[in-house]
Amino acid sequence: MDGMNDQFRSDEERLAANIARVRSQIEEAARRVGRAVEEITLVAVSKTMPVELVKIAYNLGVTDFGENRVQDALPKIAEFHPRGMRWHMIGHLQSNKAARVVGAFDAVQSVDSLHLA
Repeated sequence: MDGMNDQFRSDEERLAANIARVRSQIEEAARRVGRAVEEITLVAVSKTMPVELVKIAYNLGVTDFGENRVQDALPKIAEFHPRGMRWHMIGHLQSNKAARVVGAFDAVQSVDSLHLA
């Protein structure tokens, strides 16, 4: 196998292991507090992640992705529309970018002022 394929496999294996570890931690935490694991949403932070890794995560069952920079998120959202992914704005939202977020993101986790609401 050439170096690029080796790197891809390595990234995919590492990502699969990380997702499995986080899911296991979520299941354990849910059990400890008596909640159903289905009530909890894993939001994978995809900022700085290349599109290829977002695709791998989606293929591994991750459906919710968080981005903190509108300008970086919009191309990813367009790339994957309408695959059933849900996109979360997780970073500080500047008022001059708020209009671009409405309609593009499924959830905004970072409204920090009445002005933005």
